[in-house]
Amino acid sequence: MKKRFVSLLGLASVCLSLSATAGENSVGLSSNYSIAQNKTIRGRVIDKNGDAVIGASIVVKGTTRGTITNIDGEFSIDVAKNEKLVVSYIGYTSQEITPSGTDLTVVLEEDTEVLDEVVVLGYGANARKQDLSASVGVLSNTEELTTRPVSSTESMLQGQLAGVTVQANGGDPTSAPSIVIRGQGSQNGDNVLWVVDGVPGAPIASMNDIESITVLKDAASAAIYGAQSGAGGVILVTTKKAKEGAPSVSYDATFGIRQATNLPVPLNAEQEIEMRKLSYANAGFTLPQGWDVTKNPWIATTRTDWMDEIFRTALYQRHNVAFNVGTENFSNRVSFAYDNDEGTLINTFNKNLSLRYNGKFKLNKWVTVSEDFVWKNTESQTSDTESAYTGAILSAIYMPASATVYNPLDGTYGGTTTEDPAYIAQYGSNFADIHGDAVNPVRTLEANNIFNRTSDIWSTSSLEIANVIPGFKFISRFTYNLKNNNYKLFSPIRDEVGKPDLSNSLTESAYRSDSWKTENTLTYDNTFGKHTIGGLFSTTADHLATRGFEVVGKDFQDESAYLQYLAYAGSLSATDYMTGPDANVSLIARAAYSYDDRYFVTASWRRDYAGRLPKANNYGDFPAATAAWKISNEKFFHKSDLISLLKIRASWGRVGNLGSINYNYSSPLLGTTFWTEQAQYGVMSNKLWNNFVYYQTAVNPNLTWETSEQTDIGLDIEMFKERLSIQLDYFDKRTFNLIQTQTMDWPSTIGVDAMLVNQGEVRNRGFEAQVSWNDQVNKNFSYFLSANFSYLKNWVSDIGVKDEDGNPGVWTGDGSFRNLPYMYQTAEGEPLNSYYLIRTYGIFQSDAEAAAYVDKNGNRIQPEAKAGDLKFVDFNGDGTIDDLDRQYCGSATPKTTFALTGGFTYKKLSVSAMFQGVGGAQALNVAKYMTLSDVEGNFNRDSEILNAWSLTNTSSDIPRLSKNDPNGNFSTPSDWYLEDASYLRLKNLTVSYDLTDILRKISHLKERNSRMSVYFSGENLFTITSYSGIDPECGGYDAMKYPVSRVLSVGFKLTY
Repeated sequence: MKKRFVSLLGLASVCLSLSATAGENSVGLSSNYSIAQNKTIRGRVIDKNGDAVIGASIVVKGTTRGTITNIDGEFSIDVAKNEKLVVSYIGYTSQEITPSGTDLTVVLEEDTEVLDEVVVLGYGANARKQDLSASVGVLSNTEELTTRPVSSTESMLQGQLAGVTVQANGGDPTSAPSIVIRGQGSQNGDNVLWVVDGVPGAPIASMNDIESITVLKDAASAAIYGAQSGAGGVILVTTKKAKEGAPSVSYDATFGIRQATNLPVPLNAEQEIEMRKLSYANAGFTLPQGWDVTKNPWIATTRTDWMDEIFRTALYQRHNVAFNVGTENFSNRVSFAYDNDEGTLINTFNKNLSLRYNGKFKLNKWVTVSEDFVWKNTESQTSDTESAYTGAILSAIYMPASATVYNPLDGTYGGTTTEDPAYIAQYGSNFADIHGDAVNPVRTLEANNIFNRTSDIWSTSSLEIANVIPGFKFISRFTYNLKNNNYKLFSPIRDEVGKPDLSNSLTESAYRSDSWKTENTLTYDNTFGKHTIGGLFSTTADHLATRGFEVVGKDFQDESAYLQYLAYAGSLSATDYMTGPDANVSLIARAAYSYDDRYFVTASWRRDYAGRLPKANNYGDFPAATAAWKISNEKFFHKSDLISLLKIRASWGRVGNLGSINYNYSSPLLGTTFWTEQAQYGVMSNKLWNNFVYYQTAVNPNLTWETSEQTDIGLDIEMFKERLSIQLDYFDKRTFNLIQTQTMDWPSTIGVDAMLVNQGEVRNRGFEAQVSWNDQVNKNFSYFLSANFSYLKNWVSDIGVKDEDGNPGVWTGDGSFRNLPYMYQTAEGEPLNSYYLIRTYGIFQSDAEAAAYVDKNGNRIQPEAKAGDLKFVDFNGDGTIDDLDRQYCGSATPKTTFALTGGFTYKKLSVSAMFQGVGGAQALNVAKYMTLSDVEGNFNRDSEILNAWSLTNTSSDIPRLSKNDPNGNFSTPSDWYLEDASYLRLKNLTVSYDLTDILRKISHLKERNSRMSVYFSGENLFTITSYSGIDPECGGYDAMKYPVSRVLSVGFKLTY
């Protein structure tokens, strides 16, 4: 592992070491260097084992002249008399040499301080990775990960760490994947806290700016962030900083294409006619004459492939340019980034333009001032694909293949059938009623005029005073954030045949959010003898306020683009709002102690005061403790090449979820309404009272934040000269004081909405394993394998309410789709957000089998069933299929998540691949209600409907095709919609080649230590799954979600 860490950073050392002389006066070069006095020095750089050190930096001290070793560790450089050489390489101690001859052999010694990777733990605390006593995941290979064609940091994390579940939830370019660390504990969602360079909530300007990522997985490590941690864990991001050195420029670029795969195939015109005939015949209905091609020949011709019309091969591009220059006392880094991520659905996209500056000014040997500035501008546009009525993908199935995208008569958007007057005159009608109220999906994606731009500015100023007293360091940080959004949506009249809407509207909204954060932290670290101690004390405060408004204009007489302004609306309505002000104050303390590199203990405590909570109960304490024993450093343990590290660790901690409470909770929310006086006598009878203002929601003075406690036991092992690394963890997480609306014993006539209460408890228990193998076979070839696996059990241990008989209540959910009723409900002992469905037991294969399905009295349980209908399980045995037969059927939460990554490097070629997947996941494919059934509406359907059960196709799991559904095959909330959403996916394949040697054949670029690499990367290349929808990564509920896309990309990295 050590050698791979060194080799990954090798080329980076060249730029760093050469740039260390950047502060020198280049004018002095001509006076100190004379061509007449120079001599050529040749040499070889090796390590203590005699292996060549490839890419080692050789610099003439005090100049910018330098070179690097080749693949054999050899170098050649011209030096003048009395000049010295500085030889350096990441992971090794630099050496200063005065050449005494023309041939040199330099042996570099490993720098143990560099190789012991330091992990950032928050608020200035850090530790060597091998000394950690908490469960922490570290990603230091971000340079490799940024070659992947992903559009968010969340996507980059997928499959990298055990216990960190990243779910894409579809492929919408405007939404980032969700992250769940060690299971969900809250109905409101466990919010993961992102901390960028020590600032909670700060943005990541560009993925290319990331230096490393640390995930605080257990509560003990996250407790230092208290209630801000969201009870879901903390992700610490360290970005690249300004460095001392000569001016350098780097440019990273990625270009790619996105493609949606496994799309549904609607029926063509001929198939739809045959399907509709069979559907009506099986129901015993008379086929409407509009389906007779002799009377309505329009329907017989396929004119449009609607899937092809709404999906496209989308372009993807990402650019990052960074400038760095610095002296010993003053360094600066500026980066510009531009991302343009087109969605696979037409007219959807996400664009980001960002600027980041990092500067550091060392006033003297004790005082340093630094500034971080980020400006990020985002423009985006998307479409709601999951609307059961107008979702773009469902509409592409609903629309008949005989329809056209545009009306050939006037070029407007086409409807479900022709509007040609000549056709109507010839056949007496255009038979619009036979196709249902389908909406042209191209119109849905194109017609609305949308503008959505967000500008986000962050400025962080820091003052650091260090070592005035040895071991002490003080950091004061102030952050200001200004965020603005402008949104505009014009929806024109929809007057084509199908689902007309003869109203238009313009919505304009804007908001401005101001926030600030301050932090003052004092740390102390010291080592004396075998004892190492560390201490931290910090205070933080933050403040947030948001103001916004929304104006809606309707009844525009002219929809021309230049008249789409509120001034031309026939009517206006407006609302405004204020969020906050919200303020929080925190006190933080942490102490760490280790003895003889064998025993490690830490303890931390945080108190949070939350302004959004009622004053009587607005504070909470969040303690944590960890311990570790490095058995491999005991005298009785025989250290060998077999086992070099053996460590056990344990931790306990408590965190809160402040995000589970609305900003304005402690301030009474006012509502407005009107009231008509109902007195029967007197002057007030039937009087109308306007603007009646009242307290809308009751405030619970005892409300507090959701809290999570977690215990973790872990084992760390390194074997075979550190080539094999193993991390094993067992955890038990308990989340309690869940926040919900009071549903029992709240009077309906009180006139105030029910208040929030703390009730309920959720448990998450699991096991994690992370294993990696790294081996440098020889100077030309190295390879690695890495695997992670996690198992999770999630259940509700306490509902929090009981009925009068002492029976626990339930938490109700939704999940309805058109005429399908609710599908979710949670009970004690069941997973959070469980599917609550009627189970099925296959399909009746004959009428006799359906008639034989009777209760204990001999009465038919499904009296309307016949061959081809679903057989529902009469769970309660009362002889009737109804809601009382529902059963808990698990949840969408995967029971297992896993990933396997492998790769090799041969000379300049590097190849890596990652397989990623989940097991035990489920998803409700509710779209089947419309795509595989012909009951509701006269829409077109998915071609898979032709595979429905019939006497000649008895192996199908799709109920028989019929225009009516007396058995309730499709309207019953059954597990027929519930599918296994487990999958194994080739998540990424990357091939890269280092062109540095070729680039440096140009002498100037060699002097500059320029480097370049090119790469090809593919994402989501293929998936193995039994899920019948577009993609199993749909978040557990699929109503034709925006599909995850396959991405193919090429790119390069260039440093000058």
